[in-house]
Amino acid sequence: MNKEFRDSLLRSFDEPPSRIKTDCVKWDKRLHKFGREDIIPLWVADMDFAAPAAVREALQHRLSHGIYGYTFRTRGYIESVVNWLSRRYQWKVSVRDLIFYPPGTVAAVNMLVNLLTQPEDEVIVQVPSYPPLMNIVRNNNRRLIENPLVLTDNGYKMDLELLESQVSDKTKLLILCSPHNPTGRVWSKETLAELARICLRHNIKVVSDEIHADLTRPGIKHCHFNALPQSERPSSVTIISTCKSFNLAGLPQSTLICDDQNLRKKIQQQVDNSQVNLDSLFVAIATEAAYSQGEEWLDCLREYLYENRTYLESFLKDNIPKIRLLPAQGTYLAWLDCRALGLPNAQLQDIFIHQAKVGLYDGLDFGRGGEGFFRLNFACSRSLLDKALNQIKTAIDKL
Repeated sequence: MNKEFRDSLLRSFDEPPSRIKTDCVKWDKRLHKFGREDIIPLWVADMDFAAPAAVREALQHRLSHGIYGYTFRTRGYIESVVNWLSRRYQWKVSVRDLIFYPPGTVAAVNMLVNLLTQPEDEVIVQVPSYPPLMNIVRNNNRRLIENPLVLTDNGYKMDLELLESQVSDKTKLLILCSPHNPTGRVWSKETLAELARICLRHNIKVVSDEIHADLTRPGIKHCHFNALPQSERPSSVTIISTCKSFNLAGLPQSTLICDDQNLRKKIQQQVDNSQVNLDSLFVAIATEAAYSQGEEWLDCLREYLYENRTYLESFLKDNIPKIRLLPAQGTYLAWLDCRALGLPNAQLQDIFIHQAKVGLYDGLDFGRGGEGFFRLNFACSRSLLDKALNQIKTAIDKL
């Protein structure tokens, strides 16, 4: 990568455009979420950085045409996904195994839960977990089985022995979050393979939410669940997206990867029946541009995020040692262990909001194992992160 280009990108992360008064959930909903508008919001899982220039230019070029009618899915769009997986992960995916789902990842998981299970069936989710994954199960009248992750000195690990003991003849599905939100754990190929063997033994299908797959630390490689040998795993669906990697959450898109022919037909029929088989024009353009021209931008982003996380870890150790940053290998989400402060979450949240004036995601929302924890999004400029951390330090020092 050209050094001048790299330095320019890194500077752009240091000086992102303001998001205030852009109808932004993260910034313009502060009063609604936290009860005050002078909050530094570090909770919603999107970034404060502008999307890659290639994406913005492609959108502007198409926007200038002026007609935005029905469009078909282009070969270039499809090939950009296939080539991305091959180039970045050495995963050769057949075009026939791809199902494009414009409504986005949460909508895709909701569709799959309804398609693959019946009311009162059991669905396993490993907790603490991204709240919508648990809400989908409950709100569709399925029984949520919480499989707690185990916290070790090296971060979280799966308790696969407990998981297998929780399985019954009503257990039909496991929703995997990989890399894991909120803990940032990137599951090893060996762990995923053992999980796959358990699910295969008990005929439990797997839906793997992998929208943070591209956001691993430098040197850490993500393993896609469906990249495991087909004979060694159950019928499964892997979901990928550009929404986190390239900060395109406002242009929701997901790609479902399924090599089970019968299951794929069922999913495609559901997509067709719901008439969500036509891509949003600008979503398709943004996705293709991101996958085909955004790789250098992403590599610089990962470097910047790693430096932000390193700064966050150092600041906490030196200034707020009672708040511990748990080890992680991916995402731009920090899972903060605040239990040493000895305060309930409600009181901690009050301190963060009204004294530190920083908005964090309450760990209690992530289910079992979330008490005493908060999630912090460090995908922002380093100066903003520094300001937020110093405000937290001042508030905690008063205790």
